[in-house]
Amino acid sequence: MAATALDRNTQKRGPIRQIPLVLAAAATGAAAIPIGVMVMVISATGQALNAADTASGVVMGVSAQAANFANGDRKIIVERGVFKMGNDGSITAALVGTRCFVVDNQTVGTAAGPTNDVPAGYIDSVESDGVWVDMASPNVAAA
Repeated sequence: MAATALDRNTQKRGPIRQIPLVLAAAATGAAAIPIGVMVMVISATGQALNAADTASGVVMGVSAQAANFANGDRKIIVERGVFKMGNDGSITAALVGTRCFVVDNQTVGTAAGPTNDVPAGYIDSVESDGVWVDMASPNVAAA
């Protein structure tokens, strides 16, 4: 998969918690964030943007709304819980319980794939059409 600029109908299960985050300014190169994609903050600024394989990124959850700083949005609501994301093909059922990492704003993979090893969460289960990822709490940067 590749990063998406379109809203995504991301499946979720279990308890969901919503948190507000300050949206990164367009000047930082942040694109609009569609509904249903992984959202991260860069540890130096704490501002939200599309999740990507970017150094110092911390995944906060999945967007509950679309947001675009250029349109005047200053905050975004992000949900924490268990979400079904795309699999880059590297995740198998043998990896359940281990961390997975951001490939792009809708795809996760193993640490061997991404360059910066930005944790997306823990693998809850694996299905033929995606990976259930536990993003219930912040994922600390990889060592």
